[in-house]
Amino acid sequence: MKKRTLVTIFVAMILLMSMGYSNRAIAETNVNVGIRIPPPPPFLIPAPPPVVVIPRTYVYAVPEIEVDILFYHGYWYRPHQGHWYKSRSYNGPWAYLPPRSVPRPLIQLPPDYHRIPTDTP
Repeated sequence: MKKRTLVTIFVAMILLMSMGYSNRAIAETNVNVGIRIPPPPPFLIPAPPPVVVIPRTYVYAVPEIEVDILFYHGYWYRPHQGHWYKSRSYNGPWAYLPPRSVPRPLIQLPPDYHRIPTDTP
């Protein structure tokens, strides 16, 4: 019985000592790599812009402005220097949109979509 009690006390002491030293043995390393893509330069439109549908799509474009601003499924999109940005408002703020998140209809726009006729019959 004494031997069993001594073994139990010995094991308990080893466990208690190892728990006390385990915190000192923990090492932590954090590496954060981020590429910050700046938003496009601001382009303010004083009033809600007119939009025209790009033929054979459900995408709308804002004609006769210096930048590309598109409307699709309730959001505004703006391509800029090879990146896409998304906003709830035509004036931004613009949030970077990863390539995999760009809606397919925007990627598949015809190359000449900039030449949308703005005359209404």
